[in-house]
Amino acid sequence: MKELKRIAGALSFLTVAPVRVPKELEGSAAYYPLAGWLIGGVLFLAWTPMERLPVMVRAFVIVALWELLSRGLHVDALADTADAFIAGGSRERILGIMSDTRTGAFGVMAIALLLVGKFALLSSMEWGDGRSAVLCACVMGRFALSLFACAFPPAKEEGLGALIISSSGAKELVVAAVLAIVPAAFIFRLHLLYASAGLVVCLALCLYAWRKIGGLTGDVLGACLELTELAALFAFL
Repeated sequence: MKELKRIAGALSFLTVAPVRVPKELEGSAAYYPLAGWLIGGVLFLAWTPMERLPVMVRAFVIVALWELLSRGLHVDALADTADAFIAGGSRERILGIMSDTRTGAFGVMAIALLLVGKFALLSSMEWGDGRSAVLCACVMGRFALSLFACAFPPAKEEGLGALIISSSGAKELVVAAVLAIVPAAFIFRLHLLYASAGLVVCLALCLYAWRKIGGLTGDVLGACLELTELAALFAFL
């Protein structure tokens, strides 16, 4: 029963799915890849009947639906991370910028580059490659959340990010890997290896955050998700 609550917590937190059962966020990182398969599966199905559409129209529809399915949650996290770390300063200043609900110039730039990047990559793909790319990107992005939440400490003692990170460990990482990497390796094969390169970039970001603010926040994790998705699309291109 507890694991079902964690699955419900993962799906309600990372997707717009109307989960009507009791939810629990503690330990839910183990099941974040399930949200990736759900979002990616919807995008895969949406992509399938659009073979004859102009590639740019197809890419626009998929990017818009992609952000709708995740409520734009991680795009906002990327913007906050860009604002905070590019502005720099002391630990307190960086955390303060992340907590600010306003989006600065660096955040706007990060959002624009991310969305334009997804659009450009998807509009450059053949129909068959694009279907697989969005599915792989969604799964790898959510696995990145699980991986780095389990591998690094929280930068703060309070907040949603701290709750998720502090309740994630080796057990959650193993479950997430089984749900993400095992089926993805069978489905995507060599492409999965290329797509994993994004995890290296995110590792560098996490190490930098660890040095600057003593750990990770929910915003940093969201930024890792978006960067991993972008790298996965590039791998398929």
